Amino acid sequence: MTRYLIDIRLMGSVKQQISGLSHHLDEKFRLGNKLVVPHITLAGPFSTENEEKLLEEFKRVCTDQITVPKYEVGGYGFFDDTRVVFVAITPDESLKQFRYKLAQAISPYCTLRDYDRDSADTFRFHATLAMKLDWLTFRRIKWYFRKQEPVVYRHHPIRATLLRNSKIVCEYDFVQDRMLTRAQALSRATRKRDFDMLRAWDDGCREE
Repeated sequence: MTRYLIDIRLMGSVKQQISGLSHHLDEKFRLGNKLVVPHITLAGPFSTENEEKLLEEFKRVCTDQITVPKYEVGGYGFFDDTRVVFVAITPDESLKQFRYKLAQAISPYCTLRDYDRDSADTFRFHATLAMKLDWLTFRRIKWYFRKQEPVVYRHHPIRATLLRNSKIVCEYDFVQDRMLTRAQALSRATRKRDFDMLRAWDDGCREE
């Protein structure tokens, strides 16, 4: 079955910090395939029989977004029922509404999960570090994080990404205000242009 995911792909310094933390957990607790690629999920995984409509709706909701959404990276959190460890994400109101509008638009023909349908204020934004842990490892990690300094970072979600079976289909670049093909999304030149624009804004979101 084809699986789709819409997320914010972490890039630059914040990606390096969270990836480093994830690898540290792997070394300390030997998590193996329980680690995940750092990202902030907006919807999914889900399936649909109408990819063409999904692409249209994704583009429409993205291009209708007037302001560039923002978020802050903070402390750590846990989903006890599914034994997931994550970095907490605090979205601004713009990001909250963007995610909710996106879910509302695609829910009639996509197999969204219950939490994807949560209201704008209820949905819990997060960047997963590890998932599907056994009970003992999960408890050990929770205890370990009691003494760890939080990841503190303020960042623009530069791009919203639509993936099919873990591969980028397209991305919307909020900074450049345009849709990117897979090739453009993976281009170093495109990424450098984003970071140069963020530096020009001089808002503390410097990336290397």
